Amino acid sequence: MRTALLYLLLLAILAAAVAVGFHRAEPQSRTSGFAGQVPSVGSLQVLNGCGMGGAAGAVADFLRRSGFDVKNIGNAPSWNYPFTMVVSRSADMSNARHVAQALKTRAVFMMRTGDVTYDVVVIVGPDYRKDRQ
Repeated sequence: MRTALLYLLLLAILAAAVAVGFHRAEPQSRTSGFAGQVPSVGSLQVLNGCGMGGAAGAVADFLRRSGFDVKNIGNAPSWNYPFTMVVSRSADMSNARHVAQALKTRAVFMMRTGDVTYDVVVIVGPDYRKDRQ
């Protein structure tokens, strides 16, 4: 009986040690405490998805003025996008959320494909003029 209690006590201590060892503090956001500071987004692409001339360039310029590093501007596969959307190409959607916050949109999606050239892709819809406020 005494041996069983000793094993249970050791097991409880071991479980507590493992739980404490595996506990990781939540990393602090790079923007915590600094309003307006923009995190580094490794690769940001802006695509025209509405067909209005200069839409992707205008949004890219706005994002650059907001501190983002836009790597590429181009056209989306079609111009049928009903609104501006931000697509995260990685499981960590924090960068996409920062971009969406700057554009004042809630349309943030994760779409992982074999092509991981860009971390975040912005597809500009016909509402893009609202995004440049």
